[in-house]
Amino acid sequence: MTEDINARETERVRLDWSLRGKHWDAQADLVAETADRFNQPLIEAAGIAAGHMVLDLATGAGEPALSVAKLTGPEGRVCATDLVPEMIAGAERRAQELGLGNIDFRVADMCALPDGDETFDRAICRFGLMFVPEPQRATAEVHRVLKPGGQAAFLVWGPREDTTMFTVFADAAVEMWGPDDPLVDFDTMCSMGETGALEAALSAGGFDEAEEIELRFAPKIPAHLEPWHAQVDMSLGPKLDTADEAEREKLKETIRKGFQRHNIDGELHMTAHARIGVGRKRSAG
Repeated sequence: MTEDINARETERVRLDWSLRGKHWDAQADLVAETADRFNQPLIEAAGIAAGHMVLDLATGAGEPALSVAKLTGPEGRVCATDLVPEMIAGAERRAQELGLGNIDFRVADMCALPDGDETFDRAICRFGLMFVPEPQRATAEVHRVLKPGGQAAFLVWGPREDTTMFTVFADAAVEMWGPDDPLVDFDTMCSMGETGALEAALSAGGFDEAEEIELRFAPKIPAHLEPWHAQVDMSLGPKLDTADEAEREKLKETIRKGFQRHNIDGELHMTAHARIGVGRKRSAG
């Protein structure tokens, strides 16, 4: 990929996510419990402990950076970065509300980090690497800023068909707006979900040891709760911003019908698949 193409794609991602910032901020507290289901395995895979200097990439609305700041304690510190200022705004507000003084926020491209070599003990990225035009550039930058013996963990979604919510949303979006709408993109979201993709990106970035961990969940949720509203806003918010009331209602009804295929005796039988790639940097000497 040429530098011009890379820059254009990065700018496209920036603009896309700038439209989503207010939606993620509005829904972050409502999806906190679900988010923690993914946060904790990622934090554990990275081996984060009290006193660590931690880099969080694509921090979004603030998780898992806020949870990590609590874990590292006053002796540690978290640097939370995102490509998009609109995403960071909500994270900063939450950190202030929680009284967290050991976390900093800044806008940064994970493929061109402003940090010096060997700055951090650990690095994490939750659901961000798949949006990078060349993931190996990001992993190489993370490898550079990690201290010898440091560890990084990247979380991505598995194949789209393995996560019920995404298959229902994608089908509904295609029915509503067709298959080529640039604001409806579930393919990129799941583009690193195949086995081996993360390990390959970590190895290409210079990590001496790399492995993958599979996360699968199969929750059963009472259908009447309709547990998808917050995720609809986060996934399709930019389309809803320009939709009229009739379109909004049509989308909701289309999604309801999609979830009915997963309704068994009043419960929605859901599935979710994510993968964690763990890279370890060789110790000095």
